[in-house]
Amino acid sequence: MPTAPRPRITGITLDVLMPDGTARTLAIDPNSSDALVWSDRAVQVFRKFYDIGGPAEGKRMTREDFLQHFPQAASLIGDQPDILISPGVVDQLWTLPKPDGTTPAFLCKSTMNPING
Repeated sequence: MPTAPRPRITGITLDVLMPDGTARTLAIDPNSSDALVWSDRAVQVFRKFYDIGGPAEGKRMTREDFLQHFPQAASLIGDQPDILISPGVVDQLWTLPKPDGTTPAFLCKSTMNPING
């Protein structure tokens, strides 16, 4: 039986209200991202993806890619060439302040992982 056609997401726009009252609009490219979470509850579900037995157990990010996306998290990777993405790392990324003093409004999973897909 053929699969029914599925609509395709071609763009995602986020309207973000910063703690200081300013508004920002951010664009997410669905061709390079395949998951987006923005609440504590959703992050708790998302983190299970990287848990033992989860579909992404053992996934790693190169140092360069990790620091490009999370420059505030240099202390998590130290001087290692890559980092194992685990539920604990997801939790830390969600709560670790960025240079502007705010915590992330969302986490977005890239479709590509330079180390192991």
